[in-house]
Amino acid sequence: MRTSKLMTTSGLRRTLFGVAAASALALGAGGVAHANYDIGLKAYEQGQYDVAVDIWTRFAVAGDVRSMKALGDVYSGAVLEGSKGAKIPLETGRKIDNVESLRWYTLAAYHRFQEGFQMPSAEERNAQILAEERMPEIRFRMSTAEVAKAEKLVSDTFERGSPYDLYTLGDMYRRGAGVDKNNVKALQMYALAKARGVGAASIAFEELELLMTKEEKKAANDSVVGWQPPLPVEHDKPTPQQIELERTKKELEELRLQQALSAIADIDVELIQRALKSLGMYYGTIDNQMGLETRDAIRRFQYSRVSADTELTDEEKDAVRTGVLTARQTVQLFEAAAKEGHPMSQYVLGVMHVRGIGVVQDGDKAVEWLGKAAKADLAIAHYALGVIYRDSTPGLNPVRPDKAKAAIHFARAQSLGYKQAAEALRQLEFEKPRNVE
Repeated sequence: MRTSKLMTTSGLRRTLFGVAAASALALGAGGVAHANYDIGLKAYEQGQYDVAVDIWTRFAVAGDVRSMKALGDVYSGAVLEGSKGAKIPLETGRKIDNVESLRWYTLAAYHRFQEGFQMPSAEERNAQILAEERMPEIRFRMSTAEVAKAEKLVSDTFERGSPYDLYTLGDMYRRGAGVDKNNVKALQMYALAKARGVGAASIAFEELELLMTKEEKKAANDSVVGWQPPLPVEHDKPTPQQIELERTKKELEELRLQQALSAIADIDVELIQRALKSLGMYYGTIDNQMGLETRDAIRRFQYSRVSADTELTDEEKDAVRTGVLTARQTVQLFEAAAKEGHPMSQYVLGVMHVRGIGVVQDGDKAVEWLGKAAKADLAIAHYALGVIYRDSTPGLNPVRPDKAKAAIHFARAQSLGYKQAAEALRQLEFEKPRNVE
């Protein structure tokens, strides 16, 4: 029985998809075929909810008003009229999405039938009326930004369509119906439609032009010159490949941070204490010991990173206070202290950029932070700059070797009492070009 049921379901899915695809092609080619959303309804009544929504979407894109209205119902959480007239709840599993709902209701309400080619049925006219009636209720639920987003989806859909769709969009902009009133956009759409052979658009263009200022007409005509139809819907959102690539990049980033953990773990507790003290979060003595006072200071820092986050609950914020720094938090600690002007933290952050510890290897960033620490006469920062100019750096923006600059920083580090700088300066050679003969 199970095998038979699966075969029936699979057969139904293939049949429904085949019919939907054929209808969409027919409508896209000439607009003559008369799509019927009942195919999607049939799938829905048999429990194939995802199939039903997919079919309604295909028919809606092809120009079927009843499918557009059905999608508006799906995303608004309304009830659906069954094949026998009974009201049935939508159980597609999709969350209420007011933006998508308003989009499809608007497209249904303002769809223009090509009289003589695509004569609307009573059911289609009724779907338009019901969709228009639902629009105020949906708008009432939405913020101004959400309404604007839905209107952009509507205008993009019409702009991707036929010359008659452009003419329809012009009327919508002119009347402020379904989109904000905008005479400049209306004139632009009329101009595009009339250039594509829609006679009614020429009349509408001339009528509207008389009501507009010279500046408005110029703006409309200028926008016609560079106009291109919006990209298809599939280009509006990341492709599956892009989503997978982004996921992989995040995984690699986390892996890189975990690999950096061993290097970060070698950082002396003294450096962490000094960074915390520079931020006003550590009140104890600098003893290089991970004691209770240091743990409390770390908890204060951890909480400071999330305290202003309105999306986290108080419980979630409190859970962040572990007293143990993660690799990312360690980097954030030194970044925060460096930006506050703490020289030792600036030095540590510069070295992190040299080695790629928790951050991207970047020669320019390394020199920037080490340079700030060196200006505060931190001897070890001058020594690090000497090494960079002597040996160059890997990664992004590599620093070119410059023995003169290396000598300057080694000498400054030596004068400030850094013993290793003296030997580095002694070994630094300024060689003249040799004669190859």
